[in-house]
Amino acid sequence: MNLRYRTLLLAVLLVTSPVLADSPTGEGADMTFMWRAQRGGATVYLLGSVHAMKEDSYPLPAVMETAFESVGKVVFEIDLEDLSSAAVQMLAAGTLDGEQTLEEVVEPAIWTELSIRIEKTGIPEAMFQRMKPWMAAVTITALAMTDAGYLQSAGVDAYFSSRTEEAGKERLALETVEFQVGLFADLTPEQSLAFLRYTLADLETVIPELDELSENWRAGRVPAVEALMAEGFDEFPELFEKLVTDRNRAWMPPIEELLAGNADAMVVVGALHLVGEEGLVNLLRKKGYTVER
Repeated sequence: MNLRYRTLLLAVLLVTSPVLADSPTGEGADMTFMWRAQRGGATVYLLGSVHAMKEDSYPLPAVMETAFESVGKVVFEIDLEDLSSAAVQMLAAGTLDGEQTLEEVVEPAIWTELSIRIEKTGIPEAMFQRMKPWMAAVTITALAMTDAGYLQSAGVDAYFSSRTEEAGKERLALETVEFQVGLFADLTPEQSLAFLRYTLADLETVIPELDELSENWRAGRVPAVEALMAEGFDEFPELFEKLVTDRNRAWMPPIEELLAGNADAMVVVGALHLVGEEGLVNLLRKKGYTVER
């Protein structure tokens, strides 16, 4: 569960279903996690991002660089230059009210397990006491990922954000930092506790799954990536609706505006947003756009 949250909101990480009509047997070295959308106007490249990667994941497939070089606009989930502001807002949203402590609001067994995990990081336990459960889950996951070499600063969107600035291309964002922080902050107490509970239960599998995710993403194995990233939502369909489906629908108008324009663009979003029946690729196809890998 925690891996899927991280991918979408560090987004994670973040990912085909049969509705896409892409044959798994037809995948080759030239197939990547990127689609080209067109319908008489501009060309828009849809690039599925893994938000945290290892620094040795580069260079990226050449077709991604070629697509980037050809566009005048690059669109991200949020403006990554606002990450310092995001960190401040995340910390504020993730702090418990009043004099409550995390130890008081979670089950004793959960606190015991978390304490063991915290001790392994070498960080004082007191730093976690004022965190809401979801914030503790995000923090302990981020520490594990960083320790294994998975860095947000090496993520696909972070890489292209830097390239966008260097190239002087126009930068756009689909959402605000405040909105993305709210995706966490608006979790109910029950969801927040469940998030921490599943995070602790799955923490040992985070790095192996990230290794598998990164390998499948680079090879363009869409069904494998989708399966890895989506299975954690099986028990929480309302969260999938909130974190993926609702956002995809909200992103459609600005993407269609790009397609109707006269400047080619690249849209870089969490990979899970592109696939499945309610993914951006299929939503665009249903509206008559030609979308090809």
